[in-house]
Amino acid sequence: VMLVIDAAVSHLENLSCLEEYLCNLGKKHQAVGVKVESFSTVGESLLYMLEKCLGAAFSPEVQEAWSKLYNAVVKAMQRGWETLPEGD
Repeated sequence: VMLVIDAAVSHLENLSCLEEYLCNLGKKHQAVGVKVESFSTVGESLLYMLEKCLGAAFSPEVQEAWSKLYNAVVKAMQRGWETLPEGD
């Protein structure tokens, strides 16, 4: 999870360059039985960790920025689910 977050932060100005990587990562997650719904739990945990680590610096704006970034990553990974043919 943290490697993906690091890649997303490193490419914040051009997340589209990670599209293929994230889509393939989504396919791999699906192949091992990860459910799309699990991503919301991971996202909640990430935000909780950031809140605890950043304390007062975890403003509503910071929370919104991290939520948007995480959601963009998840949407790209979900496209990996959508590209698999049925039965795979």
